[in-house]
Amino acid sequence: MSFPEARKKLLQTVTLAPALGFVPVAVHFHLFDCLQLIGKPATSQDVYDHHRKHYGDKTNLSVQLTDDTLLLMGALGLVDVLPDDVYLANDVTKFLVDMPSSQHGALHFTSEILLGSAFLMRRLVETDFSYPFQECQTPFQYAYESMGSEISREHAYSIMGHTGRLDSFNTFMTGKFGRGETMPNRVRNLGYDLDGLISQSLQAKVPTVFVDIGGGRGELLLELKDTFPKLEADNLVLQEYNSEIGEVPGVTEMSWNYKEEGHEQPVKGALVYSLAFVLHNLSDVEAVKLLRKIAAAMSPQSRILIQELTKNTISATTHAAMIIMYGGRERKSAEWKDLAADAGLTVTFEAYPPVGECLVEMRKILN
Repeated sequence: MSFPEARKKLLQTVTLAPALGFVPVAVHFHLFDCLQLIGKPATSQDVYDHHRKHYGDKTNLSVQLTDDTLLLMGALGLVDVLPDDVYLANDVTKFLVDMPSSQHGALHFTSEILLGSAFLMRRLVETDFSYPFQECQTPFQYAYESMGSEISREHAYSIMGHTGRLDSFNTFMTGKFGRGETMPNRVRNLGYDLDGLISQSLQAKVPTVFVDIGGGRGELLLELKDTFPKLEADNLVLQEYNSEIGEVPGVTEMSWNYKEEGHEQPVKGALVYSLAFVLHNLSDVEAVKLLRKIAAAMSPQSRILIQELTKNTISATTHAAMIIMYGGRERKSAEWKDLAADAGLTVTFEAYPPVGECLVEMRKILN
């Protein structure tokens, strides 16, 4: 790479943050939707006029704000910029419109996480570079503390609740940027014998086959039910700390806030305790606490099935987001094994595809 190319690369990278700051503007004013609905090259005036026609004239959007926002979305690759300041929806625009949860995800990553990122260095300096961060002591909380907010010591989820963002976050988590492949197919492709496991459990008439901890609105369990129709509601338990997720047909819903002291895992001896995109939100200290609570409820036949992003350069930016918001992290094989050992468990299966989610199974260490 030549000196001018290196300079260009550096400048483009370190000036991403202000451009990303305009993503919530594009989402708030439905600019992706407007451009997609126009369906052809459009000027900022065209997009502004379309917005006024469909969303009313009391939203305080201006032509200049429309133009600057679309230009920056083009710089980020979220729309195409044509000669003469003309804009066109591209494949990413279409994805944002067709997968509504992705726009909520874009809001989350460019609102809460971008805010916390701005305070990362200041947080490290103030604590004499104490690291890793612990729960509720991350740069995100420090940002609110620096603004004099009374909610600065609360958990990130609680802060999102106070600021009216939690419902948007839950909507994002329902779609997770559109994961595509179903959970049963994904784990099969990683070499995990899910079919054999389910078949044996049905033959043995195991009462509880799957407990999905922090399972949101039950997407994983519904995918299991579609793949294995013989699984009944009693076999599938959805555990959430938020009891207001709505009714999920075909599963047993149960409120469990694993963070509360004295609240042990209420389902004993389940075949599988599922943790999908849960542990990367937790510091190692908090992750071990949760794993120990599950381990205490496990039978010799039980196992914990963990799905998170494979930790590598592809997922590194998500890894950073978990650090900033929660003091959590993505993890590699050695890190999973350390957590397992601290919780009285052992890793009995692991697979780490270069792109997407890894799969880690843990079982109890039998004396």
